[in-house]
Amino acid sequence: MTALIWDFDGTLVDSYEAIGEALQATYAHYGLDFNEEWVMAFIIKESVKALLYQVAKEHHLDFAALSAFFKKEQEARDDKIKSIPHLVEVLAATKAKGINHFVYTHKGITVNDVLERFGVRQYIIEVVTSANGFARKPSPEVIDYVIDKYHLDKARTYYVGDRRLDVEAAENAGIPSLNLGQPFSANNQHIEDLSDIIRLFEV
Repeated sequence: MTALIWDFDGTLVDSYEAIGEALQATYAHYGLDFNEEWVMAFIIKESVKALLYQVAKEHHLDFAALSAFFKKEQEARDDKIKSIPHLVEVLAATKAKGINHFVYTHKGITVNDVLERFGVRQYIIEVVTSANGFARKPSPEVIDYVIDKYHLDKARTYYVGDRRLDVEAAENAGIPSLNLGQPFSANNQHIEDLSDIIRLFEV
């Protein structure tokens, strides 16, 4: 049984506009200068958590409060999230081939509402969010949980993402990855577009 465990932001959906606006609002709330180009490059390469941790450390702010403020601002902008091209087509086609889908994201439970809005929640067996309380990526904790709960074969389970953090999470869990933003490696298959996934599992 083949399974795909999906990242959310930047993989299933294009949420970077909403994230950017939420970060700008967060910086403004704390009276900080916002360099949009640098900030967006940083979160794509690293993560929002890494950015907020660095900001909290540099400006002697409470990291938990900073993160909570950002999360509230981000979820208030869920209506600005767009689906990644070919999202419905890929999930429907692969589900029809017997491939099982799961989502693992650092976002909150509003992810389910967004997936419903795009008409793809029906294809996903379980969505694991920050509300579940697992360790964050690159910890393999969530991937291990999904594999154990659903008795998945590690050799046929892939983590699909768009950042280095996603490749690292897959490596730490001992499964291969498919990634929109990272190059080919021993453990990662680079894809240019979600529709590449249909071709990869044609057999």
